[in-house]
Amino acid sequence: MTAKTRRGSYDGLVDDHAFSTPERQAIYRVIAERRDMRRFVPNSKVSEDVLARLLQAAHAAPNVGLMQPWRFIRITDDELRKRIHALVDEERLLTAHALGPRAQEFLALKVEGILDCAELLVVALSD
Repeated sequence: MTAKTRRGSYDGLVDDHAFSTPERQAIYRVIAERRDMRRFVPNSKVSEDVLARLLQAAHAAPNVGLMQPWRFIRITDDELRKRIHALVDEERLLTAHALGPRAQEFLALKVEGILDCAELLVVALSD
C-alpha cells in the first residue's frame, strides 16, 4: 500500500481523496431512505432558494464524461402542465399495454402529481 492509499470499510483500497466512513454512511443512508412522493400539499410553494439548491445538485449529478447533457425546464403555465399530464397519461397507457401481464400493476401508479406538485421540472437532453 502506498502513502496515497488506505483501506476503506466499504470499497477496499481508496485514495486520500475518498470520503470518510461517516460521509459514505450518510450517502448510503440518503439513498436507502429516499421517498417517492405521491401526495402533495395543496397550493404549496418551493422557495427560490430551495429550488436553486435542488437545481444546482441536479446539475452536478454523475454522467458520462461530465458532459451534463441535460437541461431543466421549469413549467409555470397551468395549461402547459395540463397538456403534459395528458401526454404522460397517454404514454402510461401505452406502456401498460406493452407490459402485458404486469399492466394492471403499472396502471396503479398515479400521474396526478404532475397537476398537484408545487414545482414541475422537465428534464431534457440539451440538443
